[in-house]
Amino acid sequence: MRAISESKTPLLSGLLKHAQAGYLSFHTPGHKQGQGAWPQWRQLLGDQAFQLDLTELSGLDNLQDPQGIIKRAQERAAGYYGARETFFLVNGTTAGILAVLLAKSRPDSKVILPRFSHQSVIHGLILSGAQPVYLPGRSHKVLGLPGHAAASELDICLEELGPEGPLVVLLHPNYYGLVGDLRQQVQVAHSRGCKVLVDEAHGAHFKTSTLFPVPALDTGADFVAQGAHKVLGAFTQAAFLHCQGEGDTDGIRDSLRMVQSSSPSYLLMASLDVARCQCQQEEDKWAEAARLGEKLRQQISQIPGITAPGEEVLEVPGVKEYDPTRLIINVRGLGITGFEAADWLCRQYRILVEMADFQNMVLILSPGVFDYISVLLEALSSLAAACSTRVGNITSFPDPLGLALPQQEMTPREAFFAKGSFVPWESACGKIAGEVITPYPPGVPVICPGERFGEEVLEFLKEWDAVGGAWPGQSRGLIKIVAGS
Repeated sequence: MRAISESKTPLLSGLLKHAQAGYLSFHTPGHKQGQGAWPQWRQLLGDQAFQLDLTELSGLDNLQDPQGIIKRAQERAAGYYGARETFFLVNGTTAGILAVLLAKSRPDSKVILPRFSHQSVIHGLILSGAQPVYLPGRSHKVLGLPGHAAASELDICLEELGPEGPLVVLLHPNYYGLVGDLRQQVQVAHSRGCKVLVDEAHGAHFKTSTLFPVPALDTGADFVAQGAHKVLGAFTQAAFLHCQGEGDTDGIRDSLRMVQSSSPSYLLMASLDVARCQCQQEEDKWAEAARLGEKLRQQISQIPGITAPGEEVLEVPGVKEYDPTRLIINVRGLGITGFEAADWLCRQYRILVEMADFQNMVLILSPGVFDYISVLLEALSSLAAACSTRVGNITSFPDPLGLALPQQEMTPREAFFAKGSFVPWESACGKIAGEVITPYPPGVPVICPGERFGEEVLEFLKEWDAVGGAWPGQSRGLIKIVAGS
């Protein structure tokens, strides 16, 4: 194997140097660098995986207080992405979001966030005790795509809250690759003395080319959490937390110690080192992937009954840009749902999509799929032919962003720790929710802990259930409420 350059991947290079030194392992992990591993498992993964699955040993640094190879690898990532400081995360983007909410909010403070935020933001509110203030969200009825709040709506929200200077959490992009006017939103927040955390879980590749939306750090965001495993080559759970401003890491380290393992996986950390290096070296390939995405939109939209919206997504409320490698395929014109289309592609062509909803499928393009494109086009043409008798059978579906915000009676933390009970979800009207109800997709909460169930929410859940939608916990037929509410 060709030597790994320490200057390019300091963490990986340090692990390889240790593994090649021939140490005898009388320390964790228990597989003893493969010597104690189950033989079939060792044969499947190969010796190298076990030899690099190490722990905090002399020369290998410590994620809790990095001074050596981990520190140098984090500095390489910060330098590439343009951050003042970057932290490696081994519990996904979630760990970064939780850490910032713990460090920068408190039980008597407020946090402004989009209603369609990832559930980790709600969980962070439960941990910190802060009170959520939700930005409005709207969707495009025809395309069935969620949009973003406008910067003016954020400004109005901050004006109503007064001089408190709450933490602002924004999403960039959403699951469909759609981006709002983040630069203007950050400027509005900063003008009112607010720090901004951006959930950029699906945008770690934006740095590679101007063909992508502006990276969150380039807009001046104070904290940016990226899931390097979502689109880059890092292992699942590996992520970055970038911090921008001087002094902004106060409390972040302590919070990360709470939400991350004290025995972090060196394989995950090394994969972050490698993913950053590969991203840096293959920017031209990402630009090619972006151009491929635009070409595919045109080709797919020529298939009868199928559209792959491009510039059309700019009609979605609040959307200013989109990720060209996040391919949305709308099958409404075929008379089938996105769920049915995704299932057909899986059964007939072994194609697995990232997600599906009532109207759409979402596919993630990257340099790793260049060889599959002809198969995808063939499969979509075959799908259209198989559905030729159903074309025009268009159905409308319930919209979670069309709901009014429920009345908030308690903070998420108060509701989480309150004594609870379970009732049939049809009988929850007037009760205070003890859990988050988030229909997937698109993952928009219709009720959060501490909010009171109204008829509108329950009617929506009935409609969602009737058309084949689901939400976590639906199968038990019960909803957790605050006892006595």
